[in-house]
Amino acid sequence: MKTPHITFRTGAVRATVITGALCLGLSALTQPSHADAPGNEPVVINGDFALPAITGSSPNSAAVRGWSVGSTSGSGTPAGVQRYSATASGHPGGKVAVMLRLPVATHSFKQRLRNVRKGAQVTVTFDDSPSVAAVCTPTALAQGQRYTVDGFGGQVLQQTTDRDPNKRVGAPGAGAWRIGQTYTFTAGEQDPLLTFTSQVPTADNAGGSCGPMIANVRVVQIPPSVDKSIPKNALPPSAAFLGNDRKTVEEAVSYCIGASDRCVFTEETSHSYTYYEPPQINGETLINCTRNALDHTRPLTAASGSYGTLPASAGLPGTGPVASNMEPQLNAGLKIPLVWKASANGSVKSIIQTAEVEWVETQGGRRRTEGRFTSNPTTLTDPHSEWRLYAAFDSPSPELSTRFYERTGPMTISEEQRCQSDRPTASTPVGAGTPAGPNSP
Repeated sequence: MKTPHITFRTGAVRATVITGALCLGLSALTQPSHADAPGNEPVVINGDFALPAITGSSPNSAAVRGWSVGSTSGSGTPAGVQRYSATASGHPGGKVAVMLRLPVATHSFKQRLRNVRKGAQVTVTFDDSPSVAAVCTPTALAQGQRYTVDGFGGQVLQQTTDRDPNKRVGAPGAGAWRIGQTYTFTAGEQDPLLTFTSQVPTADNAGGSCGPMIANVRVVQIPPSVDKSIPKNALPPSAAFLGNDRKTVEEAVSYCIGASDRCVFTEETSHSYTYYEPPQINGETLINCTRNALDHTRPLTAASGSYGTLPASAGLPGTGPVASNMEPQLNAGLKIPLVWKASANGSVKSIIQTAEVEWVETQGGRRRTEGRFTSNPTTLTDPHSEWRLYAAFDSPSPELSTRFYERTGPMTISEEQRCQSDRPTASTPVGAGTPAGPNSP
């Protein structure tokens, strides 16, 4: 294609933008880029403690769906909490309640908050009350009951319930519920751990059967703003979880890669976007040291690949044919399949004036994609068996074509000096002051 000649003031650098033909490794359709959509999003499982179903007036020690006790691996010890039905809890809104038991880490009540990024502002809202257990004495509840709330990355909240002045010895209490307690923290990790722990001393907790109660836990987040300054070769690392337990990325990959329908991919559209990377010099620089303008045709080529945060065993970024079961899982969760490799080709006919320099810069169109692989929900029966694998990819964009910038401008000082230097040649063997002799045979 022919580039029009544009005149600039003396000494200025002039540039002409040539849009290259983008040859994609996979077919693609043009789609608008994803818009940022930060906002509040519920991120807690079974925050009303209603599962498994519970009725009656007796405390229940069955594992609470989605929550762990003590260890984050599975549901933990079933004796870590006691649950009271909506009628037995005394909650004015008819909510099921959990009674925290012993003031030690092995009995803390916890859950990882799903899909909360590091740096998100998280607000936890809940209701609390002193225990309604019949074994509690009026003295144990006279000053309220202490407990802590801890979101990883934030300050630990020291909390004390209201007292229950109507408690009678040997009789169930009616509760003294406070509605809408709040705790806000900044997440210090992906899927931060939220933990409730009793702080009632041994003398007042009736062997672990008299502790503070919480109900109706709700969690919302304000995701962090998108950081578009992160280069393609420095993507945030992947993280993996099995239920509330942290796992290695390799373990999660091994699970997802085991079958074509093991995992599904969900794109985090608020943190996925298209962009142009910083321009880079493409090919050689042509310096016109002659007395005439140079008229020439210059070929233009550019190639780009992909980056990802998963280990090589995942087969992503792809290398051509489908390398693993995770590639179709990934593509099924995207509006447009990722392009792992791309090339752009073209040419430009240009005129370089005397004492000028010509060079070409390439600016590739890129697509940043972030999201998560999770256990297939159609086969998931227990939140503790749910795998979550967070990953990021940076690949050539099918929405933005590669840009070529043809640039001309004045020489630098070093280039001028080079143009003024003598032509490199071998020395003449006869001195300038020596007369020429006859030719040698």
